[in-house]
Amino acid sequence: MDGDVAESYTILHVEDLKNNRELVRRILESRGYTVVDAVNGLEGIQKAIAIQPDLILMDINLPDLDGFSVVTRLRNHPPLASVPIIAITARNISDDPDRACTIGCDGYISKPFSVNQLLDEVSAHIGKPRSSQPESREAHFLREHSASLVEELERKLNELQAAHTELTAVHERLQRLDEAKTDFIHVAAHELRTPLTTVTAYADMLQQLVGSDNEMVSEILSGLKTGVERLNRITDDMISIARVELASIDLVYMPLSVRTVIVPVLERLQPTLTERHLSVQVNIPEELPLIVGDDTQLQQVFARIMGNAIKYTPDLGTITVSAFVHFDESQPDSQNKFVEVAIADTGVGINKEEQALIFEKFYTAEDTSLHSSGESKFMGGGPGLGLTIAKGIVQAHNGRIWVESDGYDPEKNPGSTFHILLPTHKPKRAA
Repeated sequence: MDGDVAESYTILHVEDLKNNRELVRRILESRGYTVVDAVNGLEGIQKAIAIQPDLILMDINLPDLDGFSVVTRLRNHPPLASVPIIAITARNISDDPDRACTIGCDGYISKPFSVNQLLDEVSAHIGKPRSSQPESREAHFLREHSASLVEELERKLNELQAAHTELTAVHERLQRLDEAKTDFIHVAAHELRTPLTTVTAYADMLQQLVGSDNEMVSEILSGLKTGVERLNRITDDMISIARVELASIDLVYMPLSVRTVIVPVLERLQPTLTERHLSVQVNIPEELPLIVGDDTQLQQVFARIMGNAIKYTPDLGTITVSAFVHFDESQPDSQNKFVEVAIADTGVGINKEEQALIFEKFYTAEDTSLHSSGESKFMGGGPGLGLTIAKGIVQAHNGRIWVESDGYDPEKNPGSTFHILLPTHKPKRAA
């Protein structure tokens, strides 16, 4: 093509790759053409119908409708029946040029192409509407049927695209609401701490003024302090869940023995275990490798998992704590050794469809209206934050937590086993 500036022609370029679109635009605009881009087949159809271009450059490998289907659709739209269409593709298929011509393309360019090759092909067809070719009745019916199928596919894709747009908007709205809820929980928890501290201080002062002689007042004050302590624990949970949501858990890494992390937890829980007549079996080999983690945070994990086992195991039940080495083949050799801790109970079990949901915040597997108010009582209620916090802490250690159970059955008590996978190396992001 010579260096003359082209007439004011409009070219529609249908191409999903941004770099290719920009390259073609620079080449064509340098020769005076007006270029309109479309990033997929559906957009290409819509823009072709809207702007009635003088020529269409059609990529064949598109993410929704392929280029040949788009050409079939455009050729069935009378105002576009004579618009020249040049197929562009990186496909290395020998009969593609023949297929393109049969479907309705006027030219064919293989990628990669030179500047002159593109300009020559455009110059050869633009401003020269294609003439209608005679076709047999069979070919006519096949073309109409193909166009009908493409139109139906286009309609379905438009419906899917609209549904996807709506779902994306709903997801973003829910995400904003969730973030607002997290912010509210964080602020509310901090605001609650001040009056709780005041109540505790006044209760202590009253206890000192009254002394231990007045049993009734002492009993009232003791109940008051017990309630305040529980509210403090709930407030701490609210702050912990906000930190999990904001990924702001501060960890102090050190080499740890699994036994030295778990044993203090069991000692603190012993009064509750005794009250509920629950037995605990510990099977932790002495030769286990050390894990790397935060002692305080990991004790919180095991306390919450043990507390969950206590809550859903009937009196006279058994809780078994086991640990063993686990190799994760999906990790590099230097980071594939983990210690797996399994906490199994003889409790009521968990429905299979709820085993992933129980780690979501505020989720409880049972009807909350049937719960008792005691934290350690069988099937006792709670805010539904413990397992979410445990999961957040484990994931912050680059570990994993999951549960296995044959299902929920308060008569047969199939039990549940919680698995906690903890690394024997420090996570890269914490290095």
